[in-house]
Amino acid sequence: MLPIGLRRILSHARSQLRRARILEPTGAIHPHAGPATFVMAVGSSFDQARPDAMMTCRMGYCHAFEECGVPFLIADVRDLVDILQDVPNPFCMYFGGDIHHLSNRAIKLLRRYPSIVWLYPWFRDSDTFFASHELDPAPWTLSETVKRKIIELEPKFGFTATVPSGLGFFDEWKQRGITVVSLPLACDTKLYSKNSSDVPAFSGVQLAFVGGYWTSKGRQIDRYLRQFEDRLVVYGYNEWPYTGYRGRLDATLEPSLYRQAMIAPAVNEPTVQLLKGQINERVFKVLGSYGCPVVDAVPAYRELYTENELLVSDGPEDFREIVEMLLSDVDMNERYRQRGHAATLDRHTYRHRAETILRELHMSSLARPQ
Repeated sequence: MLPIGLRRILSHARSQLRRARILEPTGAIHPHAGPATFVMAVGSSFDQARPDAMMTCRMGYCHAFEECGVPFLIADVRDLVDILQDVPNPFCMYFGGDIHHLSNRAIKLLRRYPSIVWLYPWFRDSDTFFASHELDPAPWTLSETVKRKIIELEPKFGFTATVPSGLGFFDEWKQRGITVVSLPLACDTKLYSKNSSDVPAFSGVQLAFVGGYWTSKGRQIDRYLRQFEDRLVVYGYNEWPYTGYRGRLDATLEPSLYRQAMIAPAVNEPTVQLLKGQINERVFKVLGSYGCPVVDAVPAYRELYTENELLVSDGPEDFREIVEMLLSDVDMNERYRQRGHAATLDRHTYRHRAETILRELHMSSLARPQ
């Protein structure tokens, strides 16, 4: 019931009291041992012990740059001014929602280093747009102060996980001189592959889903998955109101679950369809693991996968028909696994996204050959 501005103030005040929980700040390559250093700047919501979407996708980027031969360093955004002075040739990735942690003085010092920023939507009459769709604009918008700080940081470009057709939702950034690049989420091939071992507990699983459940996401999930509750196995770090909920799953077992299950559905927040596809990471994980996904009615998937590579439903009823068909037709199920897996490795790994970033930064020469 609080006004958006007051909610932002209270949220920022709470976050200033917390620190990012960084358990493994570097990888196999020491930050001083590479031609440059990829610095992942994180804020108070980052917790390496909690496998939420924003943590796992940012780790995907870290793993991908290391695969390219570029070491990574994860640092609390509030420590960057001191840290970057001792890091060779750093370039930084920021998340727009963490920029409020930076003072004006820090912004002036940090803009000397090449950077990119994960942007929030910003378009004309955006608050009115969200209100007209009965959405709280707060999670989707940045304060005027934070927008100004991002502009003053002078990033080399901004990016979004939205597919290209949704870039219109970022027009106001372009009006302020910031190039916006589409970098959809992807598969972290360090964690998800077809070479996982069989797990006896997953034998005979028909449908499997791994992820969180909350009110807004639950509305969409229930439309598609409640009809399969008697056949659905669910794992997640918060409890689901489903009979098939089995608790939290060890991340190392997730690829096995996706591969062994007959179907691993991928369902998005309702806003994904509305905002043209900030498609969640699940479909890339499933296909990278050689699983067989079926997805909800989000046309933006077609900007990533063809009809021969991924089955996109028209709605809950069509979703049910596709699921039943894939459960009964083993050959069809296998074809979609093969084609989707190949397409993912060919176009949608975090290595592909990291190489795009290096090209945009004119640093392609840093990436070692695959």
